[in-house]
Amino acid sequence: MLMLSVMKKVTEKLRAGEEVSEEHLNKILEFLTNFADKCHHGKEEDMLFPEMVKNPANQGLVTELLDEHATARVYIKNISAALVNYAPGNSEATTIAENMEKYIVLLTEHVRKENGDLFPIANKELSEETQKQMEERFEKFEQEVIGVGKHEEYHGWLDELKQFYLD
Repeated sequence: MLMLSVMKKVTEKLRAGEEVSEEHLNKILEFLTNFADKCHHGKEEDMLFPEMVKNPANQGLVTELLDEHATARVYIKNISAALVNYAPGNSEATTIAENMEKYIVLLTEHVRKENGDLFPIANKELSEETQKQMEERFEKFEQEVIGVGKHEEYHGWLDELKQFYLD
């Protein structure tokens, strides 16, 4: 959620025609692409969701969350495409801001569904042993997908961006 707060401040600067460093925009984009999508959403899609849909009552929620992952990927793709020709105040800056705003709204609701619905159901329905195995698989998945040490690097970026935009 901290990244979403950073993105809100970035969109305000973009909308005001103020310069946002390309380095910061690229860090946000990489964070969204690799950490939020490939790593977090990837773990859900590859490991958690298949377990959850073993109970057909969870199919609707899982389908909703998968659709939201797909929509988030569209926003990320749009941000990436607009970054190519970004300059303060140009149409690409507006495109970046619009897609970040949509991403913020989507992910705020998505996280609410995960924390309020998905994770409590998973804690109730998945055995302690299954959860333990899944956590081990999550850690291995993360190292394979983003690499050893990248998690910490992304959190370092997040701290840097927080200090710049929020403190």
